Amino acid sequence: METLHMSSAENRTDFLYQKMRVLLVEDSVLLRESIMESLDGCFGLQFDAVAAKQSEAVALLHQRAFDMLIVDIELAEGNGFEVLKAAQVESHRFGKAIYIILTNHAYPQYRQLAKKLDVDYFFDKSMDFDLAIETIETEARKFSLR
Repeated sequence: METLHMSSAENRTDFLYQKMRVLLVEDSVLLRESIMESLDGCFGLQFDAVAAKQSEAVALLHQRAFDMLIVDIELAEGNGFEVLKAAQVESHRFGKAIYIILTNHAYPQYRQLAKKLDVDYFFDKSMDFDLAIETIETEARKFSLR
């Protein structure tokens, strides 16, 4: 049997904070990389999974819990609203995650639908990207101090 050896500093760190588990649902490889790179040094946050399609994201939601979902609306296959609906069903098993929409399609009707789906934050990629990154970092810090 293999045992893992952790330094006492690593052990203490694990007990001091819990990392926020994030599911990123984005079909653009460039944007996925940009988001993940922008949040690379974010304290208390880890990307547990990435999905490019609605079906991939929904399958992941059935398998495990996430603390935050960062979701694009228009996907190559499917859409982010259906992912959020599936997340709400799974929230009964795992607890509610923080829902963030990051989209190029910030139409008023999409904002209204997001509000109905209990989305916590709605950002336009072209206008609010930096604000979205700051908000995610803030939520991760709050989460890690629980």
